[in-house]
Amino acid sequence: MVFIIWLILLINPLFISSLNNGLALTPPMGWSTWNVFHCDYNETDLMEMADMLVSSGMLSAGYKYLNIDDCWEASSRDPITGMLKYNETRFPHGMRALADYIHSKGLLFGMYTSSGEYTCQQYPGSWQHEYLDAAVFANWNIDFLKLDCCYQDNVKDRATAFISWSKALSIQNHSILYSCDSDELILKENNLEFPFLWAPEYCNMARIWFDIYDEWISTVTILDHAANIYYASQPGYWNDLDILTVGLGGQTLEEYTAQFSLWALMSSPLIAGNDIRRMSKEIGNILMNKEVIAINQDKLGRSGNMIRRAVDGSYEVWAKSIYHQNMSQFDSTHHTLRFTPPRFHAVVLLNRLNTTANITLDFKDLFGNALSPHPPYPIWTVSIRDLWLHQDLGKFNETWQASNVPGHGVRMVTVLLDNTTNFHY
Repeated sequence: MVFIIWLILLINPLFISSLNNGLALTPPMGWSTWNVFHCDYNETDLMEMADMLVSSGMLSAGYKYLNIDDCWEASSRDPITGMLKYNETRFPHGMRALADYIHSKGLLFGMYTSSGEYTCQQYPGSWQHEYLDAAVFANWNIDFLKLDCCYQDNVKDRATAFISWSKALSIQNHSILYSCDSDELILKENNLEFPFLWAPEYCNMARIWFDIYDEWISTVTILDHAANIYYASQPGYWNDLDILTVGLGGQTLEEYTAQFSLWALMSSPLIAGNDIRRMSKEIGNILMNKEVIAINQDKLGRSGNMIRRAVDGSYEVWAKSIYHQNMSQFDSTHHTLRFTPPRFHAVVLLNRLNTTANITLDFKDLFGNALSPHPPYPIWTVSIRDLWLHQDLGKFNETWQASNVPGHGVRMVTVLLDNTTNFHY
């Protein structure tokens, strides 16, 4: 049965429906506390970070969610009502007041809980309190909920809890974006190891692999697992490649540029985790590259995928169809829209070697011979723009070579097919 469902999805990706709560129509963007603060933060720290998101330009670039991770909780629930409580020492004015401050800055407020009996840091979890806790979060005016699943030993209960939370959030009088931190479901048991097969119906975003860490091998491992599941992402649901490590200090600027480019192309949520208070100009230029962010937020709502890999694994080409006003044509005879092959793509050429390399983009990999499956074949002519150099590179026929791509680096470009096409036999 699982094989049949998998086959249907491969044949018809549109079979997957996304959560219809009006949220996450483009991949969510924001900032999370975990990497900077872990468990050591209070309301003053968060108000300062809200200020910094605004003054640094991050909010203007699109990072609108300020998300608190674990450790905001009190050590126990209220003994009378059973409700979750916040740590009153760290948050003397309460969560509702903190939400009001964050909202006053033009930001949205995100929080964390776990579906298990405890959170990952062993604070009270939400197991069998889903509806009660959802009502509490709505009353605090939160806008984003990250649901982890620590201390949930039964795999079937984990999946059930994610679905219960989706239903609990749906009946609140306050819209809350639902982030399923489903990496603990990636297990070789009970056919629950593929969150992207079930999550789109219940979550606005869901993790597709284990936790990221600030090393290059982690970036490419997650990337490998993101290949060929692009079809699940669409407005309302996005495959989550995990929080960005850009700016944490463990990788080179080229590696951080590559991660940001690929996360953007794959339509992953862009949740930063660096210390904005100490952000260098170089890291700011990566995180706030508006041309790359525009690819992530493109209104066509597609996700990218790998379209070529070198036989020796030295390089890869990833591509994503993006919106262009001439993507469809009106057929006046039948009064219908007649869709043509996408003419506009974003492309990332990834060098997985440690050394500099030249990588060639063959336009047939993007456009194929869809307009002419039999001779004569088109000679593809395209216009190319480099999104990191912010330069139009000109027009090219058939192929384009990215020269001297740094080790563990990328070139990221847009490719626009010319209106005029020449044919040859």
